[in-house]
Amino acid sequence: MMTLSPIKEDFLHFLWRTKKISQPHFITTDDKILEVLDYGIYNLDSGPDFFNAKIKIDDTVWAGNIEMHVFSSDWKKHKHQHDKAYDNVILHVVYEHDTEIILENNSDPIPTLELKGKIPKPYLEHYLTLMQSTAAIPCQGLISSVNADKIGLWKYSLSIERLHQKSLMVDDILRSTSLDWEETLYIMLARYFGAKVNSEPFERLARSLPLSVIQKNKDKLPVIEALYFGQAGMLAANYKDQYFTTLKKEYLYQQKKLGLRSIDAVSWKFSKLRPVNFPTIRIAQFAALMYNVSFLFSQIKEAEKPEEITKILKSVAGDYWTDHYTFDTESKPLKKVTGNDFINILLINAVSPVLYHYGKVNNQDEYIEKAIFILEHIPSESNNITGLWKSLGIECKSAFDSQALIHLKNNYCHDFRCMQCKIGNELMTGNFS
Repeated sequence: MMTLSPIKEDFLHFLWRTKKISQPHFITTDDKILEVLDYGIYNLDSGPDFFNAKIKIDDTVWAGNIEMHVFSSDWKKHKHQHDKAYDNVILHVVYEHDTEIILENNSDPIPTLELKGKIPKPYLEHYLTLMQSTAAIPCQGLISSVNADKIGLWKYSLSIERLHQKSLMVDDILRSTSLDWEETLYIMLARYFGAKVNSEPFERLARSLPLSVIQKNKDKLPVIEALYFGQAGMLAANYKDQYFTTLKKEYLYQQKKLGLRSIDAVSWKFSKLRPVNFPTIRIAQFAALMYNVSFLFSQIKEAEKPEEITKILKSVAGDYWTDHYTFDTESKPLKKVTGNDFINILLINAVSPVLYHYGKVNNQDEYIEKAIFILEHIPSESNNITGLWKSLGIECKSAFDSQALIHLKNNYCHDFRCMQCKIGNELMTGNFS
């Protein structure tokens, strides 16, 4: 059985592209003298890891591509022997050589360089310190040595990377709506009205009630509420509450008229939520928003400041919900207004990604800049992840910062992608004297 290596392939990529293992010459696994004349161009897409390299083996110069693996046998494990893209590989660089690799168009094994025992000790020790860390942030004991300006530049890249990642979801929704931006924002807002626990049923709810259906009833809040609560499966009970029975009667009429099919009420989660975050309240607030605002995307596109968008998105649940959190149970009177913190969640997760994607699709940089501006001018999120970074002295003033740091923790630190992280690279290229 093959032993597991503490080394990952991206560490080998890092060493090669930064020439940390540069030597006048190496010895291949078949005892030939190898001189690297050109380390090649690092390839981030599919295919060999380095293009257009040049090497000299004994007295022969070879030009072509370089492939890297932890074990030589990974070549077969990754099925490169069946991929023509690897036919021009002139050197196989591995951490540990465990088998010979022969191309189908050649009778001789691919020249192989084994790096085990050749990696400078300081780099290997620093790398293993990161890879074997049990801390939530692998580099948290080292990060204070990294220049704050360099971390700031990396945060900017990470925040853009996160916006791009979210824009992929926007694109999926956009395509499903036949490129309707109003409908796309409508579905995105619905998803994040549900927050984490109810995002899926809220998105299904919006998809089951196209914006066109809601717009036909723009002047009737009870009808809009009936449609949403009915489609949410929340009107299937038999409460005697007068408002409930009114909504149910209206929904049954609309259901028959429009051929509607509700989602399952058990999809909604109430457990461990504060009453103000109950899905009943969020649906009522969403209904109020759709009642009060027409052409939401168009209005947000024209807004110049985050405060203007906050004002557009502010909504108050209908009068019934002033003394209710759920149907048929009265509570202490309280207006159910969407607070600024909640609206900031919508700005971060729905509004900014839609504006960003709109700008990308239409080659209009002003909307990309507007998406970034919004994030830069609303407060940082406050959660376990941002708290952890702040405890390490990392600045987190705005949502632009917090989105970057959340992305860094979830997409780099969690998977020990330290060699793909600018902070990890900075630590690895430091002065080890």
